[in-house]
Amino acid sequence: FWGSENSGRIQAGTAWSACQFDITPELDAPGNATLHFRFADTAGDVWFKDLRIVDTATGTDVLPPGSFASEASFKRCWNAWPHGDANTVGTLTFADGALRVTLRAPSDGVKPPDFHLHSQRLTLVKARTYRCSFTLKAAPEQSVQPCVYRVDNGHHSRIGGPLGSFYTQIALARDAGVHLVSFSAPACWAPPEQAQDWSPLDALCRRIIAVNPAVLLVPRISANAPGWWLERHPDARMVYDGKAPYPVSCVSDRAYRAAVCAHLEKLTRHLREAFPGHFAGVHPCGQNTGEWFYYDSWMPPLSGYDPATRGAFRAWLAVRGDPDAATAEPPPHAARRAHPHGLLRDPARERRLIDFALFQQEEMADHVLALAAACRRGSGGQALTLFFYGYGFEFAPLGNGAPTSGHYALEKVLQRGAADIDILCSPISYTDRRWLGTAPAMSAAESVTRSGILWLNEDDSRTYLDPRKQEHVQEGGLVNLQQTQQVMLRNTAQAALRGFGTWWMDLPGQGWFNDAAIWREIVRLRAVDEAMCRRPRPFTPEIAAIIDEASMCHLTGGSAAAARPLIYEGRAALGRSGAPYGQYLLADALAGKVPARLRVYLSAWRLDDAQRQALAAQRRGGLWATVARWFGSRGPVRVWCWAPGYLRPARADLGGIAEVTGFAARPAAAATAQATPTARGRQHGLTQPWGPAVKIAPLFTVEAADEE
Repeated sequence: FWGSENSGRIQAGTAWSACQFDITPELDAPGNATLHFRFADTAGDVWFKDLRIVDTATGTDVLPPGSFASEASFKRCWNAWPHGDANTVGTLTFADGALRVTLRAPSDGVKPPDFHLHSQRLTLVKARTYRCSFTLKAAPEQSVQPCVYRVDNGHHSRIGGPLGSFYTQIALARDAGVHLVSFSAPACWAPPEQAQDWSPLDALCRRIIAVNPAVLLVPRISANAPGWWLERHPDARMVYDGKAPYPVSCVSDRAYRAAVCAHLEKLTRHLREAFPGHFAGVHPCGQNTGEWFYYDSWMPPLSGYDPATRGAFRAWLAVRGDPDAATAEPPPHAARRAHPHGLLRDPARERRLIDFALFQQEEMADHVLALAAACRRGSGGQALTLFFYGYGFEFAPLGNGAPTSGHYALEKVLQRGAADIDILCSPISYTDRRWLGTAPAMSAAESVTRSGILWLNEDDSRTYLDPRKQEHVQEGGLVNLQQTQQVMLRNTAQAALRGFGTWWMDLPGQGWFNDAAIWREIVRLRAVDEAMCRRPRPFTPEIAAIIDEASMCHLTGGSAAAARPLIYEGRAALGRSGAPYGQYLLADALAGKVPARLRVYLSAWRLDDAQRQALAAQRRGGLWATVARWFGSRGPVRVWCWAPGYLRPARADLGGIAEVTGFAARPAAAATAQATPTARGRQHGLTQPWGPAVKIAPLFTVEAADEE
């Protein structure tokens, strides 16, 4: 189970009602406590008045009374976030001694900002009890979420609020026999002149242990540089589109890498010593949504223009013998978005763009490997190390091209990280996860498991308990308990059959799994889990979906027109084929580690001579394949998708397609890549056009006789 320690929500009706909750801090908060109010994504109005925070023993006000009574008193004690134009949903007005918050629905398809109110610094004393009280109403009815935090170097640790669902869900998991709990935890990364204080992390771990004395703890720790570190190292910030610095540390900055590795090693050692018998592993997270793809990869601006990236790129080129390495610059962002020669980079004319794409993958992989080694040193090999990485099937839709993510060096991570990484993971794919979907994996997951690393699906299915209306619909949310049970059964059973791990994730900490009836599905599957652990050989599917990472690094900006339907959406078709399928890297297929009878090569457009020779040898089969054919046995069927073998390391080559596939190809200058069934096709039941109804270049057709 994965959860986070959030407060519960208070329901606001159309009439004024008095609300209150008590908090008792486990730690002192000397001027670094803050009260937050968050809102549902429902348009309407919420009114507050008579807000107080009082020491219950002395009656002393911690927050000045009347802070919501007027605009002037509000500004002395409060702020609203976000500021300015970034605040697209909330407006504040004051009348009759009350604060009115007007909430607007975000534009269609636009994710609402995390609009909230936050008080300025409050002082709270350890073990003292404080009562927060206020009067509230709303039109229409909706919920409000208050929470008191302690802020340490930019990290917010929950002090208290209305009773939330985190601990009740841990108890439900415990009762279902689930003892591994992952959770968002403070990194406690303070400036070196301050004494190391692990107390926020330790207090959270103790609260979890109190609910389940058999718990196995896997804290999720931010490995991004904290704000104070970036202030002292401004050149370590990522720079976008050649000029705009972002408040995110660059993975190419070696000072940052050394600092975060040192802190993670220290943190992991502390957890091992402080919680023996409970500390099971650590999950360092960073970059975009903590998943180690470059920050804002889904957005138009492109990163890579900071001094650290430039220096690392030059070093990368120098190792490869590039004569211009000493003066090389990252390619202009406009060139990285463009596709003047089609949706596949031409090695003869776009070499530097390809180089930079390959470099970005290795930089991210090297950073992950360095962090993994640090965690292993800290744990002494006595705890698991987990990372998000390798979403090879998931990033085909990126507007600037799949390699913008930095996730296409999975093979390197598997080869060099097996000693330090125990688990690689991702959410279940965000395509086809609905009630009647197939819930694909994001990665070449079978290649991961065959390397000796466990693949884990983070199952953040939007259960029927998700209160967020807009996102619930967008992400294939489930409408009732029965649908939720069916989807959790499907997802968890699929993980067991394929040899994956899984945890159920209450993503926003709002109680998505706060129902014992959902957890019964875990109990139902225990016998399946045990049987799968005892099986004599791993999952061996009849169909293999195969991608090549170097080929993916030849995708241009705008290539989603071709790559999305082929690689991202193609998994939904495979999941409905009637036979089990697995997801592999091309390297495993070339090494003879993919025994599937049907092998679908989704991205094999760039192949070097050694890869071509290995494929040719597999087609010939050798002596035993010849003998098997004498007795009627058939070899595997290979399905070649879009431009297989078209690119060599130094040039494009039309003849390379025939060399790889055996089919002679010629360019197709079609206005659209959509295929329409012929008369004979319609006789065989093909009734609908198929493929993307847009122009794709390069595009090829096979030379064939009319009857073929």
